[in-house]
Amino acid sequence: MQVWLAGLAGQAVYLAVLAAVFTLLAFLSRGRAALTWPKTLRQSALTNFLILQFASLNGVLYLVLIAPLAAGYVWLGLPALEASAWDGVPLAVKALAALLVYDFSLYWVHRMLHTSVLWPAHAVHHSDPELHFLSWSRGHFTEQFVIAACLVFTSSWMGFRLEEIAGLALIKGLHQYYVHSKLDWDHGIFRDVLVSPQFHRWHHANVPEAYDKNFASIFPVFDRMFGTYYNSGSAIDVPTGIADAPANDFLTQTLYPFRKWAAMLQARKAGLRAA
Repeated sequence: MQVWLAGLAGQAVYLAVLAAVFTLLAFLSRGRAALTWPKTLRQSALTNFLILQFASLNGVLYLVLIAPLAAGYVWLGLPALEASAWDGVPLAVKALAALLVYDFSLYWVHRMLHTSVLWPAHAVHHSDPELHFLSWSRGHFTEQFVIAACLVFTSSWMGFRLEEIAGLALIKGLHQYYVHSKLDWDHGIFRDVLVSPQFHRWHHANVPEAYDKNFASIFPVFDRMFGTYYNSGSAIDVPTGIADAPANDFLTQTLYPFRKWAAMLQARKAGLRAA
């Protein structure tokens, strides 16, 4: 219990620092309007925080799964670089190469999450009507396992050690808090180099022209390459969320994918009986 309370206190401090940083950045970007937290935003923040706590319980499972997933990669005889291949390579170059390969893989995983069968799990993340930095924490545990497996397998292919995989996860996590924040920054001449808050807000936009666009998490070049890039300018006032969003509370969000999958199964069974 003491360990859990200490972890909770540490996480609270961490989130408080992030909240202060992103509130300050939003204030510098949008003025006093950034200091207003309407009821819907407060509810979203609470729901995201509770989902984050539930996800933290899965953190132990992630740690337990990383080693078997890495061992499974070797057992399957899949190709992998020798760790010695990175000897003498500067850390920054090694990290950039790893993030490029990971983001390329995650781009396709992300696209799969937008298909009918996997969408209910990913829809939880998209259901937030008030996109803000904590929205990144709104991830259903079923999709989190898929994303964790993507990170482990791509990193294993590159011959990375477990501690290096954890370091990559930390870098990606901090960037994801940033791109989900209520900032309308597009990175100017670097807009095609690194995913910006504006670019990712369009991915969450509940407008038809932006559906199934901007799948890259770090490097927009992949959306350029595969025809899914979209950015028509400022997105700060564009509505976010999904049309048939579940109620904005922890329990409904957690049960939502299972209810959707059950309905799909029932419809499938009814179709087979009618055939």
